[in-house]
Amino acid sequence: MKKFFMVCSIFMLIGLSSCGTKAKREVIRDYPQKALAEALNLNQVQNGKSLHKDLDKSKAYSDVLIAENPKDTLFYQTIELDEYMNDRFKQINLKILYFNDQIPSTDAASFMTEMNHKEYGITEDFIGHTFKSTEGYSETLFGKLSLAYGVKLPKEYSSKEEDKATLVVAYLPTYCIYNDGTQDYTKVFIFVPVYYAFTYESSVKEYTEGIKHQTITLTDKNLLPSEE
Repeated sequence: MKKFFMVCSIFMLIGLSSCGTKAKREVIRDYPQKALAEALNLNQVQNGKSLHKDLDKSKAYSDVLIAENPKDTLFYQTIELDEYMNDRFKQINLKILYFNDQIPSTDAASFMTEMNHKEYGITEDFIGHTFKSTEGYSETLFGKLSLAYGVKLPKEYSSKEEDKATLVVAYLPTYCIYNDGTQDYTKVFIFVPVYYAFTYESSVKEYTEGIKHQTITLTDKNLLPSEE
């Protein structure tokens, strides 16, 4: 599972579809697998609070919702790095996780803009969780959340015979809506990486205290599992 997730994280291309402004829009909806939805409290996210509480809904808008208590929905994945540690392995692309590969690229970009907004975007304080900071080895991504974020290996980071090199990635589930001013067209979940840490298996707990671990097996299309 860890190897599979790693391969997907490094090599998976974002399969978001393009959407011309004059093309007829299709309605895009997510139907998360029930077990995963319950494990990650996605109902709390879908019925949560908007980042932009004063959003003007009288015209076209993009809205991003997170749970009322965002910390409760945070989860992390661990990726074993030992077999990838070589001279050619220089960077990892941390990618969003999503259920639907038909999300229009314009919508996806607008959702990320909302998440990074200087006035009301996602922050550590807003989530209510303080991530462990180790200079050069860990980083929070607030203000630069993206569809894919390139992370370089720390210069001094190397394999250890007695301990497995491990990457910790923390995700925040969001529920994103695009409305053209008349109706909702896109209503999807996006799990966005908000933090990462290069560490070792014996030290993972130091970076994940207060965050639940969630194992996710992606589909053969590299998507989160859906009911349909």
